[in-house]
Amino acid sequence: MASILLITGTPGVGKTVLAQNLSRKSGFTLVELGNLVRKEGLYTRFDKARKTYIVDEGKLRKRLEMLSRSSERVVLPTHLIGRFLPKDSVKTALVLRLDPVVLYKRLRARGWTKRKAWENTEAEILDVCLQESRLLLGTRKVFEIDTTRKSAASVYKEALRVLSRRRTSRSRIVNWLARYDPVELERNL
Repeated sequence: MASILLITGTPGVGKTVLAQNLSRKSGFTLVELGNLVRKEGLYTRFDKARKTYIVDEGKLRKRLEMLSRSSERVVLPTHLIGRFLPKDSVKTALVLRLDPVVLYKRLRARGWTKRKAWENTEAEILDVCLQESRLLLGTRKVFEIDTTRKSAASVYKEALRVLSRRRTSRSRIVNWLARYDPVELERNL
């Protein structure tokens, strides 16, 4: 029984804010992967150089399968989509998108290095999270929401429209490559 709402997208596009709003206002149980992994020991070791836990994908997958069988509606914000995510457990995926120029500036304002900010901006331009979502879940479960110049409240309302299926279009709504040349953009940022 699929009960997980996946909210994905490049870091900085608004996943956490939307997930928190869905949790507070619509009764979803918010599951933050990092907290879940640390709290329940779903890792193999701590990588001191990268200052991060190395996820035990098998354990995490089993835990997410258990969550999906509960009666709770779970919202899972993450930019990571991988073998740990049981695709049959995901009911819908919302891929949040953000104009690459806005994204780059946002990441730099957070103190990210130019290189790290550019790598994530490039991932946004190339639709990495969208393509990974579609590859794992198929196109019927995946919806894009462009968050550029939208308030958290309007993104929340758009998410609710998607979830209620009042918006049924699954066509691609964002195409940054039609607007930006990545080489030119990298030079100008």
